[in-house]
Amino acid sequence: MGLSDRSTLALAKFERALAALREVMDANETAMARDALLLRYVFTFEMAWQAMNAILRDLGEDPPRVASEVLRTAFVARLIDDPDLWRALREARNEVSHAYDEKRAIAIAALVRATALPAFDRLADVLRAHS
Repeated sequence: MGLSDRSTLALAKFERALAALREVMDANETAMARDALLLRYVFTFEMAWQAMNAILRDLGEDPPRVASEVLRTAFVARLIDDPDLWRALREARNEVSHAYDEKRAIAIAALVRATALPAFDRLADVLRAHS
């Protein structure tokens, strides 16, 4: 299946965001480096669900344009394989976006390094397979 122009653009944005996230992954854990990691995580998560949404539309799906519904539909369509993980990633994104607590920021940064990056990499592989 070839991707629509919209999906191709959305996938490219996701891949650029993922590359930017990867750039800060190994930085020494200072408050500034952690803030950069969290900001890039939020942006990468946004580009991920938007890329899923665009490709789901190419597949004939029409999920509401909110992350939770796109993730649910992406699981059914087999773009993601662990809805609980993606729900946790969405919740972490929401926490970063709405309130800053240093202990929680440290925990979310650890989640990004250990769990989010591999999930984003798997998603990128799956989405590329649709092109």
